[in-house]
Amino acid sequence: MLNPMNLFIAICLLLSTVSCAGSIKNSSTLVDQENADQLELAKKEGLVNWESKPQTVDQGNGLQLLLQASEGMSFIYAAHKENGGQDLFYTGSHNMGDTFSKPYVINKVAGEVSSHGENGPILRQGQGIGRFAVWQGGNDLKFARSMNFGMSFSPALKVTDDNEKTYHSFQTMEVGPDGTIYVAWLDGRDKKTNLPGTSSLYIARSFDQGSSFEQNIKIAGDACPCCRPALAFDSSGKVYVSWRHVYKDNNRVMAVSASLDKGKTWDAKTLVTKEGWKINGCPHSGASMESQDGKLFVVWYSGAGNRAKLRAGMSLDGGKSFKFMDEIQGKVLDANHPDIQVINGEAWVVFQGRDPKSADGWGVIRPWLLKISGEGKISRPEMVPFLGDSVAYPYLFKGNGGRIYATWTEISESGPKAVLCRGRIN
Repeated sequence: MLNPMNLFIAICLLLSTVSCAGSIKNSSTLVDQENADQLELAKKEGLVNWESKPQTVDQGNGLQLLLQASEGMSFIYAAHKENGGQDLFYTGSHNMGDTFSKPYVINKVAGEVSSHGENGPILRQGQGIGRFAVWQGGNDLKFARSMNFGMSFSPALKVTDDNEKTYHSFQTMEVGPDGTIYVAWLDGRDKKTNLPGTSSLYIARSFDQGSSFEQNIKIAGDACPCCRPALAFDSSGKVYVSWRHVYKDNNRVMAVSASLDKGKTWDAKTLVTKEGWKINGCPHSGASMESQDGKLFVVWYSGAGNRAKLRAGMSLDGGKSFKFMDEIQGKVLDANHPDIQVINGEAWVVFQGRDPKSADGWGVIRPWLLKISGEGKISRPEMVPFLGDSVAYPYLFKGNGGRIYATWTEISESGPKAVLCRGRIN
């Protein structure tokens, strides 16, 4: 029988668990907040010690995760309404992802959110309290901000300025070192001048923490219309953008351009590799890119040679030239949708693919992780723990103290689930 003091402690712990549970499902308490080094992880030799079982954050898709320096977390994801359409939901955690707050809807126009594949919402953090979200709403790109750590978001404003009933989609967003917000996307307004079946690449900038956006700027034409662009910055303030460029023979090649004036003007494109991919269609798979310590890494998917593979490029001269790395995924089958984080000058890449050990070569899609050193040496891919259903669109995020976080949408019979897996780099 419990003594009165132990009974009191037990009741307090129960009440604490109930009050913090929020919307989390199938979760286990893995974090000792007073000693983060006690994070319970799967004990194995490898790149990362992962927790043995990931957790479901909520039911939704288009998952995006934001990490604060304090290891707080913010999630946004799209979820279908019962009466049609999708809404954009926000939820947060202040205990390293142990529990999450009750989600609430960001968009003020009900059901306006378009989220499918890589055309999902994006969440980023400003300098301090700002949280910024961008998504496709109808024919436009919508932007909303929170200036109170995600407790509430402002009514959305339009990022696109052409007012044409054409597509503005496959958006990405990053916040520069000086606080400038950059939103890049694929745009259909130039269909009369672009090659048939291609888009233009546009960018918009905000210099006032998202209160307003400057006039849209065209970076390039003839872009693959459904492969999301990527943005990155280096320590000098240079801005980089990558996209899949399309030539007249439907040869699609990954390209990078740089700007030295905060995105106002852009250099001529540099091809990461001259070897492209001839396909009369759109792969629905963009690149991921990040810069650190004078190194610019780009990773992307290609089906050249009728083989699904991941490719990578590394530049040491500010994007003027690249070292090309082909088939970085090892023996993983159907590798796709890579996402990159650069940590201590090394590129960490999460992606989806099938287990090469499956008997028929056709198993569930799993999350994988590999590392590219600063010299271009590629590690063997390692599987990230998952819940057991097919994984889609994984993302990778770095935390403090060697912690690393992977998120993805897991497709189950009950619908898409937003999943989080936590680990620590060995």
